[in-house]
Amino acid sequence: MQITTPRRQWSRRIQHRLLSVTRLRACHAATPNAAFEPIQTTPRSPVDDDAGAAAIEMAFVLPVALLLLMGIIQFGALLFLQNTMVNVANDVARRVSVGDLTTTGGEALAEERLAGWDATFTVNVTEPTSNDVHVDIAVPLADAALINFGHFFDTGDLTAQATVRKE
Repeated sequence: MQITTPRRQWSRRIQHRLLSVTRLRACHAATPNAAFEPIQTTPRSPVDDDAGAAAIEMAFVLPVALLLLMGIIQFGALLFLQNTMVNVANDVARRVSVGDLTTTGGEALAEERLAGWDATFTVNVTEPTSNDVHVDIAVPLADAALINFGHFFDTGDLTAQATVRKE
């Protein structure tokens, strides 16, 4: 006894689509005919050759990217040094204003706190009036810069100032 299942009836459009898909699969799976000539590729034109294009692009982009990266690092280092100088100036001015230190002791404390930097700092602690304490810290930009390309940082100083009323 043979069991048969009823064939599913598809619409004509779906049957046509199924037949075209099976024909495509059959064409791709077929073995090549001896009379069939394979397509011969033509050699590429030297104008279309992309070999080495990435290296040339990198040669143009890499110096700009490195310059940008070094600028960010330089700016960050100078900003960090400026922030450290401002904090030291504020601390020294506060200590001198409350009487913990003298003006010479304040200069020594500031120079001690900034001794970790490979730069020459100028520290001035003054009492311009009987009610104020003024602290100035300066360093030449040439000493503060990590890398001085093109002698860009040869002129000028990086300064920090703090003025505190005496208590």
